[in-house]
Amino acid sequence: MRVLSLLILGALVAAFVPRTFAGPSQVYGSQFAWVNNFNNSTINETFGSGSTPNMTFWYNFPSGNLYGYPACIRGWHYGWNPANDNLFPMQLSAASTIPCTFSYSSGGTSMSGDFAYDMFLRWDNAKSTPQLEVMVWAGNNSWPIGTQTGTNVLSAGGYTFDLWEGMNTAAGYYVYTFIPHGTAGGSSLPTSGSLNVDMKTFYNWLQSNRSGSGRFSNSMYLDVIEAGLEITGGNGWSWIGANFNATTGGSSGGGSGSALANGTYRIISRNSGQALDVYAKGTANNSNVDQWPYNGGTNQQWQVTSLGNGTYKIIGVQSGRSLDVYGSGGSGANVEIWDYSSASNQQWILTPASGGYYRISPVYNSGLALDVSAASTSNGANVQVWSWTGGNNQLWSFQAP
Repeated sequence: MRVLSLLILGALVAAFVPRTFAGPSQVYGSQFAWVNNFNNSTINETFGSGSTPNMTFWYNFPSGNLYGYPACIRGWHYGWNPANDNLFPMQLSAASTIPCTFSYSSGGTSMSGDFAYDMFLRWDNAKSTPQLEVMVWAGNNSWPIGTQTGTNVLSAGGYTFDLWEGMNTAAGYYVYTFIPHGTAGGSSLPTSGSLNVDMKTFYNWLQSNRSGSGRFSNSMYLDVIEAGLEITGGNGWSWIGANFNATTGGSSGGGSGSALANGTYRIISRNSGQALDVYAKGTANNSNVDQWPYNGGTNQQWQVTSLGNGTYKIIGVQSGRSLDVYGSGGSGANVEIWDYSSASNQQWILTPASGGYYRISPVYNSGLALDVSAASTSNGANVQVWSWTGGNNQLWSFQAP
């Protein structure tokens, strides 16, 4: 276990490095990769090819100090942005979705640190020194700054997260860290993993649970999103790759488009405010799908996973079965759950609409849409597919469960 001074530095690495000490960077369109070394620590790198930031880096450090935060980045890091992209600063209240993908791998001996998203916020859009830091950790064998104040506070990207928080007095701002449940101070750094999430999920939670603290509000501006490895020791290598975007009311800042991040969601009808629900908590093939007021049941939670090209599979958390159109039918065909078989009546196109809502269409007939029958707002109203009309009963939001 590292000493407290190192724990405090852990939240500083990407933030508090003088620009003159920074390592090399490479621009990837609207984003960039940066070897953010600390105190001229030797971190060697090879930047990857492709349209989104990725790199391999290697190093040899004794444990017990903070050496750098090589990262993929979109936005303004302390006012610096070699990509000169202006998606950020973005006011959180204006953001509908903030989809982010992050993959990583590593190898070597005595490897220590944390693979993590790091985000800086301000009360204005000045592209300057941060006034709040929000981190979302993935694989790690480290400790966040502050103390644990919440357990299993939300689920996203296939993980359930604890919350740690505290003041980073050296940097002059407060830090919220979401970390996969029970992983703080683990015995070894994972050799591979990924964390694909909609960051709006985390900010929605903070708005509901921390906006009264005076430290956070969704009126704040998000300056930058970074994803990398905080290096605290080891003799080895790591690879990281990431992609970031944000949408406002269905508009996109480019990059990955307005794709929904993989994760667990409740799916809410715009028309009724009710959740997509498996009737009577059924888990068998052919169990019916309806709408019902959200009550936190796993029969109302869905694991959404991208299949590429804007298509997704939608799997019931309780049943492990897929959202399915019976018989690949036309308008009026019933929606149920069924064992996933990769059939086109179990794959869905998610098309952004205004206000952060989505049209959900089956791949076999994109002219259809997931629809609450007769635009009903009643408990238990049936869900079907119907020709797209643009009605609110055919629009859905994906929210943290």
